[in-house]
Amino acid sequence: MSPHRDLPPGLGDEPFGVKHARELGVRRGRLAGSDLARPYRGVRVAGDPPASVEDLARAYYPRMPNTQVFSHVTAAILHSMPLPLRWQADRRLHISSPSGDRPPQVRGVVGHQYALTIDTIEFCRNLPVTTPLQTWIHLGSMLRRVDLVIVADFLCAGRTPSFTPERLRLTAAGIHGQRGCRGLREAAALARARVDSPKETETRLLLVDAGLPEPIVNFEVADARGRFLGRVDLAWPAFRVCVEYEGDGHRTSQRQFRLDITRRESLEDAGWRVLRVTQDNLLEPQVLVRRVRAALNSRGARL
Repeated sequence: MSPHRDLPPGLGDEPFGVKHARELGVRRGRLAGSDLARPYRGVRVAGDPPASVEDLARAYYPRMPNTQVFSHVTAAILHSMPLPLRWQADRRLHISSPSGDRPPQVRGVVGHQYALTIDTIEFCRNLPVTTPLQTWIHLGSMLRRVDLVIVADFLCAGRTPSFTPERLRLTAAGIHGQRGCRGLREAAALARARVDSPKETETRLLLVDAGLPEPIVNFEVADARGRFLGRVDLAWPAFRVCVEYEGDGHRTSQRQFRLDITRRESLEDAGWRVLRVTQDNLLEPQVLVRRVRAALNSRGARL
């Protein structure tokens, strides 16, 4: 027997509101069927209950007033922003209502009130969400400094980024009297363009917080003839020292592993000292700082 039996066409494909189904003639007994999940009051989903944040947002959307939007960490996940694991695993939906409107009070939903405007709302994955910039502002009251900088670097990443560190600094400077505004200003001051991964941000902040000079992000290295040798994650060009963060891709891909070896040899032949960093090194920050400091001092730095 089909689990979608007796449902009008279309209702079995997406989450639907009970009120809408009743208007189409679906009986109350059918809406209480065991094949329909009930993630939220007044909503039904054919098949298994929604598990991901995106699926939960889609399930909630049919009952959502058009004045409300997904915000905070929910919007961040929908925008694919890098978040700490504890927030990635949180299945509560964060929803904002305009100032003056009552925020939602539903199990599994965290309601907020904000002064939302047309410039702070967009559609992402066909769901109403706060824009990436507004989402980052909301995260100012929720994330630690390093995680807020990671999201700021994400906004400024890529060859043609949607935002620049300068834009973030101007935005943060104009926020007053809001929880987290000081953290936003600090994170904006630490944001850098063209950062490729959250771990690069974490490594950079760890070294700078330890008192080492700030490295240049994604520095392009050339040999004596001007031939491009590669782009390194973090570099101190004056001392020809660089740090490369090695993620799982370097370990699981044989092709990438071979390319990394060739690239490293080319950098070392050109006189560069290459320090490789992994997640294990980040768990021993003092050891990592000593390694980098020693490498810089061996090249003439006085740290």
